[in-house]
Amino acid sequence: MVPPTPPEASKEIEFVRSLVAKHFPVYDIRVSYDVVQFFCRIDPATLEDSFEKLREDMAPQGYIPMITYEGGEHIVQVARKPKMKYRSIYVNLGFFIVTFFTMVLAGVLYWDGYAGSGSGDLFSAESLEMGIVTFTLPLMAILGIHELGHFFMARRRHVAASLPFFIPSIPPLGTFGAFISLRDPIPNKKALLEIGAAGPLCGLALAVPLGIIGLILTNDGAKLAPQNIGDNVVGISFSLIFMWLTQLIPVGGNYLLHPTAFAAWVGILVTAINLLPVGQLDGGHIARALLGNNTKYLSYAVAAFLVALSLFFTAWILFAMLVLILGVKHPPPLNDISPLGTKRKVIGVLTFAVLVISFVPQPMFPVYQDYKFDMAPVSEGGLNGTIVPGGTYSAQVYIHNTGNTYNEIRLSKVSSPLNWDVGLRNSSASASGYGQGLTVILNASENTTVDILLTAPADAEVNSNQSVVIAATATNASIEHRLTFNMTVETPGLTFWVEGGAIQVTAGSFAHASVMLNSTSDTPYNLTLSTNNTRPMFVSYLLYTIDPPGPDSASVNVTVPANGSVAFGVNVSAESSATPGPGTIYIDMILNGSDIGRIAIEIQVAV
Repeated sequence: MVPPTPPEASKEIEFVRSLVAKHFPVYDIRVSYDVVQFFCRIDPATLEDSFEKLREDMAPQGYIPMITYEGGEHIVQVARKPKMKYRSIYVNLGFFIVTFFTMVLAGVLYWDGYAGSGSGDLFSAESLEMGIVTFTLPLMAILGIHELGHFFMARRRHVAASLPFFIPSIPPLGTFGAFISLRDPIPNKKALLEIGAAGPLCGLALAVPLGIIGLILTNDGAKLAPQNIGDNVVGISFSLIFMWLTQLIPVGGNYLLHPTAFAAWVGILVTAINLLPVGQLDGGHIARALLGNNTKYLSYAVAAFLVALSLFFTAWILFAMLVLILGVKHPPPLNDISPLGTKRKVIGVLTFAVLVISFVPQPMFPVYQDYKFDMAPVSEGGLNGTIVPGGTYSAQVYIHNTGNTYNEIRLSKVSSPLNWDVGLRNSSASASGYGQGLTVILNASENTTVDILLTAPADAEVNSNQSVVIAATATNASIEHRLTFNMTVETPGLTFWVEGGAIQVTAGSFAHASVMLNSTSDTPYNLTLSTNNTRPMFVSYLLYTIDPPGPDSASVNVTVPANGSVAFGVNVSAESSATPGPGTIYIDMILNGSDIGRIAIEIQVAV
């Protein structure tokens, strides 16, 4: 059994009914504990205006109406507006002052890093002035304009709202942003969309020109980025809209981003975050106006998307958790029946287009020290060469620091044939001698050339293929490059001539001749000269040394000096039956047991 309504309540209900009936015909009333429901006949053409007038009539009386459509009936539900104690404007002012000082600190730190003064006097008059002007004021202006956009649109829609509350934070930004407090429920979808969209669009409208100014100042300041990356360096990713700005105002070099450009970047990022269609964010307001109750599914999808993005940027999972804690559901406006209209739907779609061009999946990322480098021979084919025993082969290697930091690179021999020598030196220090190892120090993007000198021992095997491996290692990282020099050991450059030309010998007698053996190598060679069985019939010959004199022999040992000559003798004997005419005798040259060539000597047999 429903208890009777107290007389005082009946009077209040009748009063409220009179307010409702002024705008909508009432045909039934139902009373619950804290809400009175009025079943009304509604004209869809005048619903929006009539309900807005009803809301304005009830607001001074402390009532909040809400209209729904359930079971084929329009119901106006009326509840008392909860009594709220609003904070004094001095609270807003206090938060503003504290946030201003934390952002001044952030601005000073950013300006000091940008200017690279290194004076240690962070709070000089110049640093304070430039930090405030170039960073603090631009970023506070973007955040403030964003919230004031909400504030004035709420006032336009007769929704009470607080002035912005700025939230202080420690550097690098000095703030967690700002917000306003809506003190009335949102009246309808149009107001919900307009209030939600006004903030981001106003903030973006200021962030874009500030970004242009910041890029101009970046070029004007032309502060080169550090050549070498140090520890704890953080990079930022540009959104599409910021990349478009850099195409409009191209940065003329590898410059540090001006503080004003960074403030604009932060403002654009804040715009994107606020436009995420989830919960009570600005994007959540817009999505609720566009999609109605289906917004909750989109909110869950966005929360899952943020969790996935946390694989690339850890802060997104914290943001997703915050969204889930605060709730992904969005309360409906008081009038959730009146249509939004094509114009506002277009505005809603455009705001989500702004989200797409301003959002960055990984806003910040750590910049790690990269010690990569390239190593290659200077000349094509420089890894393949020829060398003579005791000779040298020179090559040059190009080393380029392709990393982003100071790199110390150590070059050394890894392997080589027995008794081969490998010398290394920096080409820029060619006056210095070669060493067994070499360390080159390169800043980021710098390069150098290294001279390499390979020396084969005098007893290197002629006509053999040998390999020498050189390694370059970054001392601060496990990065190594190797080059293999493929060397072919060739016959030494030896020439000869016979004094007097062809050896004249008479059949039945003998003749002597002196042969000069010349070397063009920088290394002396110990050769064995030996007679060869390939000779004219009935002709024989023996060899002998001249200095010191030696006996006739089938083979002799001579030393050919570096870039010099040695003489040896040939004793040719022709039997009486030898065939008159020209012929050739051959002398084999043997170096370290290997046949390196023949000396062909012309003879003339006479009768």
